[in-house]
Amino acid sequence: AELSDVAAAQAWFVPVGLLIGLALLAVDRLCALALPPQSVAVIDVIALVVFTGALHLDGLADTSDGLLGAYDRERRLAIMRDTRAGTYAVVALVSVLALKWAGISALPGNARFEALVLTPAAARFAMLAVIATFPYARESGAGAGFHSAASPVPLIAGAAVSLAASVVLFGPAGVYVLLFATGCGLAVGATSNALVGGVTGDVYGAALEIAEACTFVFVAALAHHGWLDAWLFR
Repeated sequence: AELSDVAAAQAWFVPVGLLIGLALLAVDRLCALALPPQSVAVIDVIALVVFTGALHLDGLADTSDGLLGAYDRERRLAIMRDTRAGTYAVVALVSVLALKWAGISALPGNARFEALVLTPAAARFAMLAVIATFPYARESGAGAGFHSAASPVPLIAGAAVSLAASVVLFGPAGVYVLLFATGCGLAVGATSNALVGGVTGDVYGAALEIAEACTFVFVAALAHHGWLDAWLFR
């Protein structure tokens, strides 16, 4: 794709995340009509996988095998290109999916709708931040175009949309949710940067998945302690 097309696509990451969140909310409400909360949470997790075609989970698996399964840069990058899933990949996938279930199943009614809508968008802004912040570790690759096309425009657009959504849904406290998700993504990027001198397309996916899973748990914890509540739609 042309770099201009890739750059334009980045501006849509956060709005697409909001659409995914709305679709997730619809699945959640429909399933809640017939199933207990724990079962609904499982279906919500599966729905997130279906909505994205497991694309980012594949990145998480490859990143986990590569970064954790070797001790030098070239070997790590080679493992990340290997389509076979190793032990670290399996553990990472199970852990992230379990975290999502734990977070979603623990969401109370006064924050559930908002968290389901906001979290996929916040995680996609976290991925945008990783794309813009860290160098690309390879000369070419599936994610190289996104890094090459990175500019302040999609990052600022993503920040504006995700920040507005956060405040509309959770009030001023929503800023903390967005900052937390972004921090999780940047932590993944920083780890990759330290180990292989940059990030890859797989790392982008891993950053999104880890940010999404941790943010569901974070929102559930804040809401459980009464530190976060729905703001506009009470």
